[in-house]
Amino acid sequence: MTPFLLYNQQPTQIVAPTSAEAVADVLRDASAQGLAVIPWGGGTRQGMGGPPLRYDLALDMRGLAAVLAYTPDDLVLRVGAGATLGHIQDLLAAHNQWLPWNPPLPDQATIGGLLASGATGSLRMGYGTPRDWTLAMQVALGDGRLVKSGAPVVKNVAGYDTHKLHIGALGTLGVITEVTFKVAPRPAHCQTLLAAFSSPLTILEAMQQIGQPPFQPISLVLLNHSASKANPILHSFLDDTSPHLIMAVRFAGTAGAVGRQIRTAVAVCVEQGAHTIELSETDDGSIWHAIADDLRPTDQLLIRVGAPLSHVREMLRLVESIPYQRGWPTDRYLIAGAGLAYLRWPVVALPDLLQALTELRAGLAGIGGYAVVEDLPVALANTDSPLDLWGPPPETLALMRSLRKVWDPAEILNPGRYLV
Repeated sequence: MTPFLLYNQQPTQIVAPTSAEAVADVLRDASAQGLAVIPWGGGTRQGMGGPPLRYDLALDMRGLAAVLAYTPDDLVLRVGAGATLGHIQDLLAAHNQWLPWNPPLPDQATIGGLLASGATGSLRMGYGTPRDWTLAMQVALGDGRLVKSGAPVVKNVAGYDTHKLHIGALGTLGVITEVTFKVAPRPAHCQTLLAAFSSPLTILEAMQQIGQPPFQPISLVLLNHSASKANPILHSFLDDTSPHLIMAVRFAGTAGAVGRQIRTAVAVCVEQGAHTIELSETDDGSIWHAIADDLRPTDQLLIRVGAPLSHVREMLRLVESIPYQRGWPTDRYLIAGAGLAYLRWPVVALPDLLQALTELRAGLAGIGGYAVVEDLPVALANTDSPLDLWGPPPETLALMRSLRKVWDPAEILNPGRYLV
């Protein structure tokens, strides 16, 4: 694969700074010259967002990978944005701690890229989103200024933290150079239950029960049969001839508490006619790495769908019926407790995709939901494409546009890749 190639566009310059000050210098010079800058980390999330309108300079952020401060007793970590999440987790594990965040490809994905793209994972059910664990941030603005926001302590000060605007903004408001996180003690024990169901109604009933007290799962997901085929552990659990749906539920805590929840969850699933298997603690980490990587980039369209928890059943009916009516094979991945589902649609004729996406968004609008294209295949990526990646704009869009005029007046950062 050609380095820094983005939607068949190649930069004329590649710059790899090793400090925040050097990043700021690059942006200051680029702003003065009107050069469009695309920040890069591990490249795992570059399929999110539209093709750039201009692409002059690739900014390789992996040189900012240092651990800048770590005080295990205070549960606070400050790290360069170019560090990979996998490296950070290894560091924290040596102190029996972790950052409860499990997006795809952690050994390749960088902290800055994951935050800029708003990446999350199944652990958000038990621990919230990465936004909840981000205390402070340093950002290089498009005009070359270095700014800090937030407080590097667990008890934050009152007021609006502007660094939160950079989470999910795709690097259009600034380039993240360092981040301060609060971290968590690792649970004493983690164990996962897998259950295979033959009916959407029965799996949703089981998930609804297990997602509420007295259960306290830290992750609870639904995967369909086709999505599971690429996962060796899940695939071995299935009958190839059966259209099973898989529920994976993960509990954490003391061994006794986890064991009690597993046994009760098994009873719930069996009552709904499911086939179950309890994984050993040794397999727990590997199965969730594999489940997370089901959302890695592929040659298909990846769509993130969200709806209020009270309307998850209606959301899944839409998710199921729209591709079914067209005879499309599709993978589904639902994070329970978050109202999020991820869909893979095949790359078909653009008018058919447009119609299906419009139909999906219209149905979701009636239940307060949305649909966003998370990964756009190169086959669909051209600047003349009418495919709407975002749907209705967020409420913060006016604020983001006004801030961009101040922070990136030359509009050099990721032009065209997001709504701002």
